[in-house]
Amino acid sequence: MVILLMAAGAAAVAAQGGVRVLVIDETKTFASTMRVAALVGGLKAAGPFEVSYRVADVGSIWADPLAGIPPSDDPPYDLIVVVSRGIDDGTSDWVWILSNGLSSLPPPVCSGIGMIGILVDRVFGGEVRTLKVYDDFILPFLSALYVNEGWLR
Repeated sequence: MVILLMAAGAAAVAAQGGVRVLVIDETKTFASTMRVAALVGGLKAAGPFEVSYRVADVGSIWADPLAGIPPSDDPPYDLIVVVSRGIDDGTSDWVWILSNGLSSLPPPVCSGIGMIGILVDRVFGGEVRTLKVYDDFILPFLSALYVNEGWLR
């Protein structure tokens, strides 16, 4: 069933253009980093995603993983996925999916959010939940910051 949902989502995203995704890995253990690598690999295998990967060394689960780093000259990302460092020590159980709102997103990006949620669930065996931009108090502010800094479109 999950495979069918992912295939349908991939077809929908591919039909309407690719989705640029930045995956930020805050984790500190080898096992967690390998899971993040599996997430990145799954996104790339799904086809419609242009995936970039960045490791962030943050002091807490609430720290801005892109603080002080200017965006590249490439176009802004459609989605930024932040895999929390707290997954390693049990202080958090989430992966943030940041976007420029939800209601105004193009259909391929909305489909991409759903596919990322499915992949996170598969890669982390249901131990980690995904939080979208309006699922947590801080996420809209962080998303707005990334739009203003040129990370998100």
